[in-house]
Amino acid sequence: MSLKFEDEYVHTLNNLASALQRSYEQIKRTSTFSNEFDYSQAIANRLRAFYCSQSAVKKFLGKQVAQAGSDFFVETILFFLKLYNDLENLGLEIAAERPIERKRNAMRPDISIWRGHELLAIIECKTQLGWHRHNWYEHFQYRENKLKEDFPKAEIFLVVMTSCNWGGFDNNSRVGERLFCLLNDKWPTEDYLTLDTRIEQLFEKIKETACTKVNDKNISP
Repeated sequence: MSLKFEDEYVHTLNNLASALQRSYEQIKRTSTFSNEFDYSQAIANRLRAFYCSQSAVKKFLGKQVAQAGSDFFVETILFFLKLYNDLENLGLEIAAERPIERKRNAMRPDISIWRGHELLAIIECKTQLGWHRHNWYEHFQYRENKLKEDFPKAEIFLVVMTSCNWGGFDNNSRVGERLFCLLNDKWPTEDYLTLDTRIEQLFEKIKETACTKVNDKNISP
């Protein structure tokens, strides 16, 4: 005879999606009449909660490596970008891991931004640039050139969670325009997080791109 019990952890996992949806609607309601919502701090708070929980799980289970946060980072940027899209009434479609073309080996960016069938921009999200710390810009330019071959009007953005273990973007002129790093030499679990490039700058660039494309269509003969 098996022992029946209520698994609290299963209950928690079952409620994750609904909690995410409730969070979305709650923030949307409270931010509708205010332009002061701090997207950067909200993202940093969510990242800290995730990494702290995974660190605790690692310690409890005696794991050597904690669960990777790359997917969670993409989901977090996606969550707040969708929220921004709704609050600003941009009317964009924001997708994750969608091939930008119907062909083999098509680019599948972390996040892509569309208006109808038109690709406006893609966002590549990295937790850090450890593997590309010495040639990250060449890698970024390669992705940019590949995108422009088929979508010359589309824009590409790179968002990095933290500048830990690499030198950061230094004085690159595209910082705040196409390059964004959220945390300044801090890991999300640290008590006092210093924001580097605010994510609001990225969202404003997305808005500018979307509005520019609409204006271009309106003035076309």
